[in-house]
Amino acid sequence: MAKSKLHARKSAGGKAQNPKSSAGAGPSSAPDAASLIDKAHTLLAQSNFELAIKFLARAVELEPANLEGRELLGVAELEGGDPDAGREHLLHLFPPHAAEPPSSPSPYLYLAQSASDPQEALGYYSTGASIIERKLGADQGKGKGCVSEPGLAETDAEDVEAEERAMAVRCLVAMIEIWMSDLCMEDAAEANCEALVSRALGVAPEDVEVRLALASIRMSQSRADEARNVVLGLFDEIAGREPFDPSLPSLPARLNLARQLLEHSLHLEALDTITTAREEDELNVEAAYLEGWAWFLRAEAILENPSLQVAVPPKSDSRPARGEVEADMEGDNKEDEEDESGPENMSADECFAESMRALVETAKLYSEQEYPDEGIGAHTAELLEGLEKRGVKPAILDEADAEGEDGGWEDVEDVEMA
Repeated sequence: MAKSKLHARKSAGGKAQNPKSSAGAGPSSAPDAASLIDKAHTLLAQSNFELAIKFLARAVELEPANLEGRELLGVAELEGGDPDAGREHLLHLFPPHAAEPPSSPSPYLYLAQSASDPQEALGYYSTGASIIERKLGADQGKGKGCVSEPGLAETDAEDVEAEERAMAVRCLVAMIEIWMSDLCMEDAAEANCEALVSRALGVAPEDVEVRLALASIRMSQSRADEARNVVLGLFDEIAGREPFDPSLPSLPARLNLARQLLEHSLHLEALDTITTAREEDELNVEAAYLEGWAWFLRAEAILENPSLQVAVPPKSDSRPARGEVEADMEGDNKEDEEDESGPENMSADECFAESMRALVETAKLYSEQEYPDEGIGAHTAELLEGLEKRGVKPAILDEADAEGEDGGWEDVEDVEMA
């Protein structure tokens, strides 16, 4: 599970837990801990971790028992400083350094995300999820329309609840991922995954990440038809939406969906899903890799079953009626040609060429960004080697590329795979 960024908001524990500062009571103009922490919130919102850490370190120096300052310092170090120091600051929120463990889920989540031991991560995630679920249960018991926190309007309270549900889902899905990866050989893995996904569905039954986790669990249980129905249902909900549509799931969730669609040989659906991700972030290594892999699988599927390639409907020989503007008709014909041709009409050779284009780009991005996922790097190199042996040349996106030297592409041997 990726680390979540801090978005210039106070920690869930609030300032009520902190002793009141007295540093600013005298005539001195030196900033007190509270003003330093307020400034740090602004800096963190700007991702200026280095300066935020300096402000927060000073605040904690002034008030060592300031829980908000200590927590924010730990988060800032984790996000943009020294992770080990960040964990130490967060651990100071717990006994014996504090009278009692934190009542907010945030410290547990950050400690879980930064834990190297899966069992330790599970422990923190479990506690954090339980805190949130108890809070949600208490709020639900008050009835709809009741504001759980004084000073919050009903719409603000709904936003807070939605954020809490999303946080609970992240905890539960992260625990599922641990059981399905690091602890997959444990006897209790399947039962724990089933229990966790049931809890997650209870918290947010329509959440995309929860449903993707459910599909992964069903696949691991060899219940492929159920898993396929889940991912197809998700695809149907987002099909046809334009890139940057705010109603689209997050980019990582869409890439996860694309991977699972490919597991079910739903190549065209996967390509459609990847398209929005690639247009939103053309430098995303995983998206470029998945596009290349999807085109490759589509090509192999057509070679095995040529009927998968849908023939383009024959062009009409009808002539324009007298008096019509032929220039307009020519434009319409071009538009019709584009409408009639799509990925489903492409031959295996064309799909291989598209695969080569995307994978060459993947290799460049992988090397330039020093991308950490060695699996993607190795598989990309393997696919490119196979395509080169087939004599495949990458597809050219537009005329500008075609005018470039050597047809606008580099030899695969010139692309360094770190």
